[in-house]
Amino acid sequence: MRKLWMLILPVAALMNACGSRSFDTDDIEENTATAESPKNVHKGPWGDVVFKDTVFMFGDVKDGESVQHTYSFKNTGEAPISIANVVAQCGCTTPEYTHEVVAPGETGKVTATFNSSNRGGPGGILNEKSITVTFENSKTAEVVLKFKANVIAPEGSVSEEEMMGGDEHGH
Repeated sequence: MRKLWMLILPVAALMNACGSRSFDTDDIEENTATAESPKNVHKGPWGDVVFKDTVFMFGDVKDGESVQHTYSFKNTGEAPISIANVVAQCGCTTPEYTHEVVAPGETGKVTATFNSSNRGGPGGILNEKSITVTFENSKTAEVVLKFKANVIAPEGSVSEEEMMGGDEHGH
């Protein structure tokens, strides 16, 4: 019990020495943003992004094959930037990207992996997909990266004519 009092007494003395004040709403500073006096305005320098390429053609791809391309960018601005969000157009594309802050003059990347399973045809079917990249603290807030792939179905697959109801001889 004596140890407990040894802990309580210093705390009570500290509280008494600091004084206690009642909570008064007049002590709170007005914190409302208006058009004339915004509170959260970016006042520092901005970063900016320049991509090496924003469109890529894979060419002919076998149905079922996974292919990938890396889009590189450079921060050409005066402040660090970061990728806030990356969204692929469809589930057949998996994006990976730089999660670290990219300093001015440094580079980052976004890698697109395209799974071509069930996306082809006997003569090839052109697939056009995109990835939207959103940046923080950048003059360029959003960039859309695109790629194309001509997906060719494997040997023995159903022909377009057979899919339309005829056989390979047009019957």
